[in-house]
Amino acid sequence: MKKLFGSSLAFLRFPLLLGLCSLPFYSDAGEDGAAQAVSDSGMTVLRSEAVRNWKKGRAADALGKLEVMAEEQPDEAQHRLAIGLCLRQQKRYSEALESYQDAKALGGPAGLIALLEAEVHGLRNEREQVFASLRRAAQGGRNIIKDVQELPALAPYGSDTGFVQLALELESFELPRLSGRDPFSEPFPLSTPEEPKELRKAPAVEAPEGGISQAEAVSRLRGLSAKVFEALSNGDESGALAAWVKIEKSGIKEVAFSLPRHRKGYRDIQSRLAAQGSRLKPVRLKYHYREAVAGLAGMQASFDSGDYREAEELSQAVFADTGKLKALSAEYAPVASELRRRTAELVRRTAIRVEFEGKKPSVKGILIGGGRGLAVVDGKPLRPGDSISEFLLLEVASDRVKFEYKGEEIPVYLTGGRDNN
Repeated sequence: MKKLFGSSLAFLRFPLLLGLCSLPFYSDAGEDGAAQAVSDSGMTVLRSEAVRNWKKGRAADALGKLEVMAEEQPDEAQHRLAIGLCLRQQKRYSEALESYQDAKALGGPAGLIALLEAEVHGLRNEREQVFASLRRAAQGGRNIIKDVQELPALAPYGSDTGFVQLALELESFELPRLSGRDPFSEPFPLSTPEEPKELRKAPAVEAPEGGISQAEAVSRLRGLSAKVFEALSNGDESGALAAWVKIEKSGIKEVAFSLPRHRKGYRDIQSRLAAQGSRLKPVRLKYHYREAVAGLAGMQASFDSGDYREAEELSQAVFADTGKLKALSAEYAPVASELRRRTAELVRRTAIRVEFEGKKPSVKGILIGGGRGLAVVDGKPLRPGDSISEFLLLEVASDRVKFEYKGEEIPVYLTGGRDNN
């Protein structure tokens, strides 16, 4: 039997038309030739035939039935979207785009429609329009990383730096739901329920508690793992994530247990958690993604404040989290790679700043006015554009000067006309 759509696009096979069967159909139009109103029983027949044609891959026949239904109910977004999907199957993409836009104007699912619009732009090699549509799709609740990988016309954009940066900007890495349902299997997805406020930001790092006995540590882990299992069983991803975060932040590792019975208890708990496999994977992915993003933000803050040691320490945690993110899911490898690239760039810049601190010239005074300003650097008067040793003076301001060193622009702040060191 010929399929209407490819196997990778299960959401576009026939659930949309199946959904039509539950819609109320009515008409009070007059009977006038081709515009004759279709009775309720006639609409039922149309629905059944459209669904049957859809299932059998007869898009043209399904389209004919849908056009009659759309004429009878011109304000129904589902009809317009279904027409667009039939046109899509026939490769009539321009007409399909018009139907998508009609469906959107009638209140159809904004995220899905934006994704379908992105597909048309992808087929036309319209890169900027693809990104604009994907942005709207993400804002409409779509998992654009997963979506791009599923739609052949958009697959080339999955590794595009611009796409990864867009997804990072939108923080739209919605991870697979615990149910494991493919996001394309439901053509009219409900908006994802908003997560509790306390889970929107990466949890703050908790210091491991001291003075806890080995028996208490095992008991604590057992209680937290029980909460993970219970939440997973109930489909409560937020609850599972909250309990998992506490396990990760507890700082309790196997090396902490010297007594065999406690070590065995620890291993049993870890084995039970590992046995959750794919059920726990979305929670772990979300945890490591949030930790990596929070760590990178912390690195940037430390870098900006001049705390280079802390920036270097945070980089190790970010590399560890992105490594686990990549190992857990090949789908998120571009995300992990982009986060690692940004982290590596901050590490490189941090190393230059640290090197600069060890050899920077001494700034003893500045003079503002009468042009570009002047600074006394290592006892020599310099103006912006002058160099001394490896340092290029870029700027002289009332409270600072700025040097360029190995491509890095580095400010040096002064107090009372003298440098801080």
